[in-house]
Amino acid sequence: MNTETRPDGAGHPATDPGVRLPPDILSRLDLEALFPGLDGVEVELGSGDGSFLAEYAAQNPGHGFLGVERLLGRLRKLERKAQRRGLCNLRVLRLEAAYVLRWKLASGTVSALHVYFPDPWPKRRHWKRRLVNDPFVEEAARILRPGGRVFLRTDNEPYFEQMREVFGRSDRFVEVEFPARLAGVVTDFEREFNARGIPTRRVAYGLSGVAGLANGTGGEPS
Repeated sequence: MNTETRPDGAGHPATDPGVRLPPDILSRLDLEALFPGLDGVEVELGSGDGSFLAEYAAQNPGHGFLGVERLLGRLRKLERKAQRRGLCNLRVLRLEAAYVLRWKLASGTVSALHVYFPDPWPKRRHWKRRLVNDPFVEEAARILRPGGRVFLRTDNEPYFEQMREVFGRSDRFVEVEFPARLAGVVTDFEREFNARGIPTRRVAYGLSGVAGLANGTGGEPS
């Protein structure tokens, strides 16, 4: 799910579940105002066509969900899926994922962060473009509220190892179990990869220092 800057907004709140970007793209999102009365907000960076997010939002009507996707065609698919299912707890944002993480999400406001099958940039000279890196870990720790989790999936083994390395270097996170119920909600990309015999590699992390967190079994291929 490649992501590049395209700060021109998307969505029309009066007619669809989309969220139009505020005029000042440096302003933080007010997630409480966007999702009033809901128990926490989960963010997916690089939502693709929304196959995961639409299903997961339907399964969890008490939570708010924000999908970030820079490709307009994919974002419109997610909007249509949300409309057809009447999902009042799902919003979308058309912007580059790293920009949203750094500039649009306020500190301590997100309950979970999902990143599934980001562009692996397989050539070594391009690895610096990968979304999940050391600065990503720092920003994830900033935006998550106490008890917050980060859920990662990829089909690319070298990128998977990088994900584990950058989180392993941080004292802000501990590895936790990836919930089976969450793993069962697959993306269209994932379904295609698995059908070709390519396993999903997944891992989850929780903010350290939070009661109840312990090392789990995340990181095992399906």
